Amino acid sequence: MFRMCNDTTLKNKIAILPCTGIGQVVGTIARQAAYRICEDLRPRETVLCCLPALVKGVHEDIDMIEDCPVIVIEGCREFCATYSLKLQQGTAAAVISVPEVIKGNNLKIKRSARRRLTQPELNAVELVAEAAVAQIDKLRTSAPKGRK
Repeated sequence: MFRMCNDTTLKNKIAILPCTGIGQVVGTIARQAAYRICEDLRPRETVLCCLPALVKGVHEDIDMIEDCPVIVIEGCREFCATYSLKLQQGTAAAVISVPEVIKGNNLKIKRSARRRLTQPELNAVELVAEAAVAQIDKLRTSAPKGRK
């Protein structure tokens, strides 16, 4: 179970924490999916958490993981974002794995496409974003009633 945000700017939001995965196409897919969710698909319901800021202990990002349920979007099997979240005493409400989404949908991505995503990678972005939105909807329906 999670608690809903107390801060008025974070109230009833879900934090999206993407992998940074610099230099890897799966990291680019994770970040682009997070932007897609926070800017287009669920802008009123989500807030984007910055992994480097979280690691450095930036107050705003610490508030997010303390007050909001967190959906982590992992780019690879190292699970660095989840690990970093745990280092700051945070817990993931859900973890979306880009490689699992790619594998589960039989997508063939180009490892060299990290700077300019081609259609297979853009498809992966959409599928990852859809998986996260499904988790957002699930969290919304399981939220404790009567919380503010």
